[in-house]
Amino acid sequence: MSKKLISIILSCVLVISLALVGVIGVSAAADTDGRYVPSESVKETNRVYFLMPESWKSEKFGATGAGAYWWNGSDPCGSVDGTSVGAAWPGYKMQVADADANLFYIDLPSDVPVIIFNNFLNGGERKKDDAGNVSYEFGEEQFKAARQTVDTTCQYYSEGDDDYYDNMLDGTFWEKAQEAVEGNDKTFLGNFQKNFFMETEYDLGISMNFDNMVFIIDPNNTSVNEVSGKESYGGEFYFFYGKNEETGNYEYGGLPNYEQAKAEGVVMNIDKNATPDEPASKPTDPSNNNNNTNPTTTVPAPDQNATSATNAVSTSDTANNTDNNAVQTGATTAA
Repeated sequence: MSKKLISIILSCVLVISLALVGVIGVSAAADTDGRYVPSESVKETNRVYFLMPESWKSEKFGATGAGAYWWNGSDPCGSVDGTSVGAAWPGYKMQVADADANLFYIDLPSDVPVIIFNNFLNGGERKKDDAGNVSYEFGEEQFKAARQTVDTTCQYYSEGDDDYYDNMLDGTFWEKAQEAVEGNDKTFLGNFQKNFFMETEYDLGISMNFDNMVFIIDPNNTSVNEVSGKESYGGEFYFFYGKNEETGNYEYGGLPNYEQAKAEGVVMNIDKNATPDEPASKPTDPSNNNNNTNPTTTVPAPDQNATSATNAVSTSDTANNTDNNAVQTGATTAA
């Protein structure tokens, strides 16, 4: 098992053991809208996009925007044992790329290994007594309205870390990426040349970070934590091609070169319900992919007129070691 994966596992084990509390002090800065911006100590960031499903919105509870929570790396969220001091669950408000498309982003410190995306709503604790009776801190409706992803690797992938990319192009994705990184022909890397690198610290080889990539939820990939009772969603990071000026649709896909992705049938339109639709184009002849260039798509600029999500005063969603088995809605998926 690679050192990177061991580190991630240890990080996940750590979060299970912590109960997160209210804001003790925020180490990160915030703009005038209260959304996260990196603190001055952060030297390097990756802009990570998140498509929040329309179904995650709740007008009743003020859940109109996305949140992001992490517990290791720079600007971590707060923990009860004082190892990190920052925003309490549900973490930081994300910036808005396009409010109508439910598209959000965050300039994430590059040393953050794991993140949880959510709808910036604190669902509160679910308590279960010795007789098996269940009660909710803020009511069952708010508990269920609070939505989140599973613990998601967000620093980088190396070969062997992710089935989607390991199996891409009949298993040759990483081989082609390495050839492009080490050679003179960068065509395969498209507009994402800076994402790919040879990882040397842990000798992991060809790797890619998620700068300007978008996390899309798979609505069919859900799990329910046995302790907290909270449903969490899996998903995948895809290459984000921006808005296609001809169709008006935001597009994403499984290859860094847009034209090659179209030829392979792995370009999809942004769907704010977070359900990947049919490929934007069917596979044609992939034999000439390396001669293709990227299209005139544009990565969206922040929406300056977007409405802020409601600020939630919250506690964590990890299991507490108490006699009444109190648990909260949040970072409990690592187990």
